[in-house]
Amino acid sequence: MNDTKPSRERSRVRAVPDATPPARSGVVALDGSRLRDLIVERLPRRASELRERWPCHEAGNSESLEPPHRATIHRWTQGQMPRTKDDLLRLCGILDVDPMCLLSLPEHDSEATMERLSTAYLHGRWDPPALEFLNSFLGRRTMWPPTWLSRDFFARDWHVREFEHDPAGRINYYATLRIDVGACAYPNGPLVYHVAYRHRALFGMRWLQYGVVQRDGNRVKLLHINGFTETCRVDAGTPMQVQTWLGPGAAVFRVASLHPFALDVADQVSDDEPIVRFPG
Repeated sequence: MNDTKPSRERSRVRAVPDATPPARSGVVALDGSRLRDLIVERLPRRASELRERWPCHEAGNSESLEPPHRATIHRWTQGQMPRTKDDLLRLCGILDVDPMCLLSLPEHDSEATMERLSTAYLHGRWDPPALEFLNSFLGRRTMWPPTWLSRDFFARDWHVREFEHDPAGRINYYATLRIDVGACAYPNGPLVYHVAYRHRALFGMRWLQYGVVQRDGNRVKLLHINGFTETCRVDAGTPMQVQTWLGPGAAVFRVASLHPFALDVADQVSDDEPIVRFPG
């Protein structure tokens, strides 16, 4: 009889490393699940159609572009970010979705996320590099929203609505913005509304985007530039209501979206209506 004990080394089961990379504090990732759903919903032939509709050339460049390999598309649907901002924006243009819809921000660490994005903006080093497109939304801007993004990748201009705050009439209160999806081709979303303002005399009258509001079905989510978030649920087919602070100085406010919408501004709102509010 062989009394030799079996080797413990041979019987050891090796752990398979998790395919999902560990989350880092404040890191913005690609929402692979949402991307997968949008491909199924909007492209009847899925990856084949995505490859066929991939632009043949870059805007202003005659050099041919190769469509992404099927394996690359699969990695995107698993949450891997495209290598460049152009690849990310081409993908969004084909799916007709605002790129903010495909970004996954850590729910539990929004302040760290916004701090990380602010640092990337200040130093010009984006990680991952595909987030470089955010550079045109952050900071004070003479031209806002960025026309290059809508024209080069969506072949249209932004839909924009404005309203003015006149301090001679009233100051220091919350105004309610009623945003209706109107004639949008995708009333159930996901849809994004970028919100900015500029002073009448200060900062060279440049625009400052201070947040976004996203509607996905009945769910409304607000994200402020300081990391503050708030959500609510609204009935299908009804406008969503967003409150923003109007202070002591004259200002012009602008709401922009890649999709059509209607905007109505009211001074008051019923207490029992669902609403999200930017911090004052």
